[in-house]
Amino acid sequence: MRKIINIGILISSVIILSSCMAKNNSTKEVGDNKNETVISDTKEKKEATLSSSTEPTSKTTDEEDESDIFVQSASDAFFDGTYLKGNSYSIKITDYKVIKAGEKGNESGEKPVLAFWYDTYVNPNYDNSAPISAYIAWSLNFNAVQDNNPNIVNELKTNGKNPDKTLSETEMSEIKAGGKVSNAVSYELTDDKTPVTLIAGSLTGSQYGKKDFPIQ
Repeated sequence: MRKIINIGILISSVIILSSCMAKNNSTKEVGDNKNETVISDTKEKKEATLSSSTEPTSKTTDEEDESDIFVQSASDAFFDGTYLKGNSYSIKITDYKVIKAGEKGNESGEKPVLAFWYDTYVNPNYDNSAPISAYIAWSLNFNAVQDNNPNIVNELKTNGKNPDKTLSETEMSEIKAGGKVSNAVSYELTDDKTPVTLIAGSLTGSQYGKKDFPIQ
């Protein structure tokens, strides 16, 4: 009789133990799933944060472009083919093109011209000791040469007319400190093949730089 009771207790213990093990395994699986979910969520958030923080911010404003447009002193002035940077004022070439005789911008001309569009910036700290206009700023600093003569330097002449009539009214206007004025100028070409060399320099003979502009 006792033996039968002991067998019954043993069978009951095995059933209870099996139930506990099954429950523990079920709980472990739920816990593991929960841990996997937390790890997955954390990983996704981390990747999203990393992606957001490393996204390039290359947007540039006009203010950033113009923040370094001036040099400290006149002796530091230079021309890189686009910018002539000075300490009192600077010039930026924005466009250029050849205009044939009779075309818009060269309606009354007998020769083709090379026209330049540019902006003149005056330093906000300029003391206005001498008035600066877009026309004067260009004329004092630039010469154009078309090297097609074996004996002499062929310096080109301006035709005296603004190739862009929308800018002609302000080309001689005084620019305020911190101001900017757009203008255009054109040079009469002596042939239609030889590139034009634009030379930047001072009235005292210092050269700031030069650049060749193809005309074909």
